[in-house]
Amino acid sequence: MTASLRRSLMAAGLTVAAVVVSVTVGAPGSAPLAAGLLGSPSRAPDTTDGTEADWAEQQLQSMTLDEKIAQLFVVRIDGEFQNANAPSYRETATLVEEFGAGGLIFGPGAPMTQIAMANDLQAKAERPLLVAQDTEWGVGMRIDEATSFPPAMAIGATRDASHAYRVGYATAREARALGVHQLYAPVADVNNNPKNPIINVRSFGASSSLVGTMASAFTRGAQRGGTLATVKHFPGHGDTDVDSHINLPILRFDRGRLDSLELAPFRQTFDAGVQSVMTGHLALPEIAADSVPATLSRPLTHGLLRAELGFDGLVVTDALNMQAVTRTFGVGETAVRVLEAGADLVLMSTNAHAAHQAVRRAVTHGRIDTTEINDSVRRLLAIKQDLGLHETRAVSLDTTRHRVAQRSHEVLSRTVARESLTLLANADSLLPLTPPEQYDALAVTLSDSEYPGTGDTFVDRLREQPAIESLDTRRLDPRSDSTDVKGHLADASDHDIVIVPSFLRVQAWSGSIGLSDRHHDFLEDLAGTDTPVVFVAFGNPYAPTDLAPTPDAILTAYGSGDASQRAAAQALGGGTGTPGRLPVTIPGVAERGDGLGLDPVSPREGFPESVGMEGPRLARLDTLFRSAMLDEAFPGGAVAVGRGPALAKLDAFGYRTYEETTPVQTGTQYDLASLTKVVATTTAVMKLYEADSLALDAPVARYLPAFAQNGKEAVTVRQLLAHSSGLKSYLGPSERGPTRAALLDTLMAQPLTYTPGTQSTYSGLNAITLMRIVETVSDRSFDAFCRTHIFEPLGMDQTGFYDAGATRDWVAPTTDTAGTRRHGSVHDPMARDMGGVSGNAGLFSTAEDLARFGYMLTHEGRIDGRQFLEPETIKTFTAQTDVPGSTRALGWDTKSPEGYSSAGGEFSASSFGHTGYTGTSFWVDPAEDLFFVLLTNRVYPDDTADQITQVRPRAANVVHRALKGPPRPLLPGPAPKQ
Repeated sequence: MTASLRRSLMAAGLTVAAVVVSVTVGAPGSAPLAAGLLGSPSRAPDTTDGTEADWAEQQLQSMTLDEKIAQLFVVRIDGEFQNANAPSYRETATLVEEFGAGGLIFGPGAPMTQIAMANDLQAKAERPLLVAQDTEWGVGMRIDEATSFPPAMAIGATRDASHAYRVGYATAREARALGVHQLYAPVADVNNNPKNPIINVRSFGASSSLVGTMASAFTRGAQRGGTLATVKHFPGHGDTDVDSHINLPILRFDRGRLDSLELAPFRQTFDAGVQSVMTGHLALPEIAADSVPATLSRPLTHGLLRAELGFDGLVVTDALNMQAVTRTFGVGETAVRVLEAGADLVLMSTNAHAAHQAVRRAVTHGRIDTTEINDSVRRLLAIKQDLGLHETRAVSLDTTRHRVAQRSHEVLSRTVARESLTLLANADSLLPLTPPEQYDALAVTLSDSEYPGTGDTFVDRLREQPAIESLDTRRLDPRSDSTDVKGHLADASDHDIVIVPSFLRVQAWSGSIGLSDRHHDFLEDLAGTDTPVVFVAFGNPYAPTDLAPTPDAILTAYGSGDASQRAAAQALGGGTGTPGRLPVTIPGVAERGDGLGLDPVSPREGFPESVGMEGPRLARLDTLFRSAMLDEAFPGGAVAVGRGPALAKLDAFGYRTYEETTPVQTGTQYDLASLTKVVATTTAVMKLYEADSLALDAPVARYLPAFAQNGKEAVTVRQLLAHSSGLKSYLGPSERGPTRAALLDTLMAQPLTYTPGTQSTYSGLNAITLMRIVETVSDRSFDAFCRTHIFEPLGMDQTGFYDAGATRDWVAPTTDTAGTRRHGSVHDPMARDMGGVSGNAGLFSTAEDLARFGYMLTHEGRIDGRQFLEPETIKTFTAQTDVPGSTRALGWDTKSPEGYSSAGGEFSASSFGHTGYTGTSFWVDPAEDLFFVLLTNRVYPDDTADQITQVRPRAANVVHRALKGPPRPLLPGPAPKQ
């Protein structure tokens, strides 16, 4: 990039990084744009545009030896709040301002605090700082509120390199917004040793090909996003059972083995243009005779990495506070040796001043050639120049607020978490746990931490699964004793199923990772009981190694963050599938490449962006509903928007009444009014139709002989469904009679008001007649039939009829025409006179339950792995009939081709739906795999408010206009079993 172009960008308020990260992301295999802008770190600066392009070289020529040496030191600071005069902050500021350190690495912190510190320290530095951070699973690895992604092994389990690319890109975007330029990621170690205590899920897997593919894709994404990717830990830290934070791992294999396994991923990242390498604290005595860690070994760093493999980028050491180096060498000698070996950056020396003095002596005495110091400083300064840091060091706080924790990044995190889930065992098809079965479950969390909140997200999401009727929780952590173990084992026999999530973290300085003996024995004893056991491995996939007997079901989630916990709970309930394939071998349990793929079978909550909808556009529903409530269209309501596999919006707004005492929740029950006709009555007819117990073109009199009065002998079931039967709309109070039987007798004796089939007149009498047909054919009461054949199979446990007499305070109230307030007593007078159970009205339900009903309709009649209705049945009942001038289908309505429609103007011509007088509506657009449920009690405190007629179409338009792509992402092609 020329200096004139840089000046133009600065004038426009843009940095080079801003240009880098704003470019549209290409395919994972495309050349990284960042590499083109940043250039090769070691190349000579472009001198074609005068002095500014020579900044790096000019700086080098103007620096003293002490300044050059100081530039090679990277000092650490936490990003948590520190007073400007706190000793720890003053110490770091002094290292930057007076000592002249050239790099900074941030530890844990918070976004705004870190960026404030970064900007402050950049201002104090004579030359811009190259700021680094460990970001293996996103910036959230170190920064609260930033995005955390599942670890590398989860990405490896997806076998989708585009995920690695996008994670790298998103991580870079957030890092640059927090003042970070260098990512200490990706890990290119091949984790082929199950006992590795420090790499584990930090690796993409046990196959060098898979690791190389994923690491190079991450590299391209990270560098396209405007950062330096740093591939680590050269020459490979995967095959060891020693934690280098504690002791020196010694890898006793020859060059042939190293070439074929450990080095292959590094070579792939070099081909991808990676600009930085971190050397590891591990010795290879069969290759380097000096038998010192690679970080300090000239044969490995300079000889192998630079000379043989041709890497000429920036080399940074692993942290020099680790005992693999501090046990053998002092601070000064360590610093000298890493520079002698060929490193450019000295990371986290425990005493920068002492180390600097030792390096200076080594240069003065000829032990380190000045040329090598100059080469390292030149690489570093060239990187800083190519990043534009010599022109703009500070980052705007507004940039941080807009880029960190973006919704799209969280969508990506959840996507990777879902697609990584790997099912390793599923005896007797135990999973998924779906209705109509109901489980009294026990969850026993195994944790290597005493923190009481470990696993809370998983447990909370598990409670939401429709098949979990009750969930008791227990915990076994380092504080637990044998009494706890015995008690939990005894509790298992009182439950239908036991779910055991294990949380095992990769922790530096711990020296081990795995189930404790107590946890291991507990699992084996539990698996030996008669109660089915589901084991979910969060963090360490090797956790079930050597269990005998093994749990009935074993699910591996790799990560332990919220995204992985949420995904695992959804998988147990069928809301997401288990498409992942094991990237490693788990001894005695599963081989690399294994995985029992289950498909998602139930609705799950997800971001709109995960199903091709724009979140901000869909959020306009909130504005619309707030405005409607201010206009007193209704006091509150609930909404469900489902598309494809997920609920893009399941939300509640306002209160049950204008007194604003009880907020509406998504589980608040509403009087559905005429939605009863489709959810209950039409669906019941569909079930009997599929069972060949009911013929659509049969006369109603075949099933109800008393109906054949007054010329109705030829009226068919189809005509009742199409509202073309000739029956009038309603029975007035004087016609209904004092009892349910009297009302039905009156209905059977009704005369025709027009010739059946010639027109369509909406009539509640049609639905009541259909209800009686269902009762007669099934020989069951209507509410019992619906409960047994519709609501229970669909997992709609908050849906049903209420008798007309009682008060139920948990139901959103309505008010009838007489001014009577009703809580759980049906609003419709005719249904009320039927005792609350009727085919035209009387059903109560929630947005949550109707979302399951909508999911079934948009998934060709399937839900929870069962075929509830056949696809052809749904098409038959939702297609517009040939009744002249009518938009009616069978039971359902269809969208009017012109004029007013409660579905608005955007739903397609194939859409079908219905509304309810109390303020409810339900629309499905099969062309877009979309459904929209709106529940309100607009008839409270009276039924005069008619704004709902405007709210419904406007809300439907908002929903449909939020569509921006297909409901499901394009699936990657089959990947090799690596």
